[in-house]
Amino acid sequence: MKWLAGALQGQTLEVLGLETGRIEEVFGFEPAEIKVTSGRVDVMLRDDRKHIYHIEEQRNLEKSDLYRFAAYHFLGAKRWGIRITDVILASGDVYAGEKKIVTSSGTYTPVVIDFSRRDGFRRLEEIRQAVDDGTFVNWTELVFLPLYGKKIGNRQSELAEQVLKFETGLHRIQKIPVNLLAATLVMSNRLIDKARLRELWEEVKMLDILEVAREKGMEEGKSLGIQEGETRGILKTSREMITDALIERFRLIPPHVSERLRNMDNSDVLKGLFRQVFRCGTLQEFEKILNQV
Repeated sequence: MKWLAGALQGQTLEVLGLETGRIEEVFGFEPAEIKVTSGRVDVMLRDDRKHIYHIEEQRNLEKSDLYRFAAYHFLGAKRWGIRITDVILASGDVYAGEKKIVTSSGTYTPVVIDFSRRDGFRRLEEIRQAVDDGTFVNWTELVFLPLYGKKIGNRQSELAEQVLKFETGLHRIQKIPVNLLAATLVMSNRLIDKARLRELWEEVKMLDILEVAREKGMEEGKSLGIQEGETRGILKTSREMITDALIERFRLIPPHVSERLRNMDNSDVLKGLFRQVFRCGTLQEFEKILNQV
């Protein structure tokens, strides 16, 4: 939710074809009245016109999914009032029937954005060209781009990886913030193999750390010299984040491990060690790797 909020706040949903105000708040909604077994959570957006948008993302949309979405919709209306609109981001194999529910009491008609009708690879190339030409402005579209097209073999996972690689390059030249890259990864979560997804997620977290470190470094650089201060900030923050991650995973860390980390002055080595925190099953495994660098 943090990454999605960072990417969408201040934006509109124009890229989805919806006329909205600028997004002021992004939050989750998981009502206790409905049992959830798949670990999913709805995304709610509130714009500056005080209208709520209930965003659902559904692969291989079927008519039966609409009944579940309708239940969430009316529970949301009960909590936030009637100015709430359902938006379903449909991808993969989307059924071709009428996308609404009609009963004697009324009609549930969500806005269904059918991404299966869009050519993701072609659109990615169009965006690349527009970025090169300096004419591309709606960066939010990159978040949803991995959902474009039908699910045929590994095509969507290939598209997702290409988009993420493209965004990583854009982030490195400071064209886009890291939270937009992370939000795209969130949207790709069921398109990419879990092991590969974990690797990409670690990369994004490390990019976020480096961005924070760079900001701290720039502050220190005012008195130490910009380049020297930035380098110090990156190293200091990287060490702190590795230490925090170790404590989070293994509760306590020995003083000699903390001391070894404090003496590290190679940002590439620290980046690799940060990844190992999440790959190692025990603290002893991490120490063994630490002693080899």
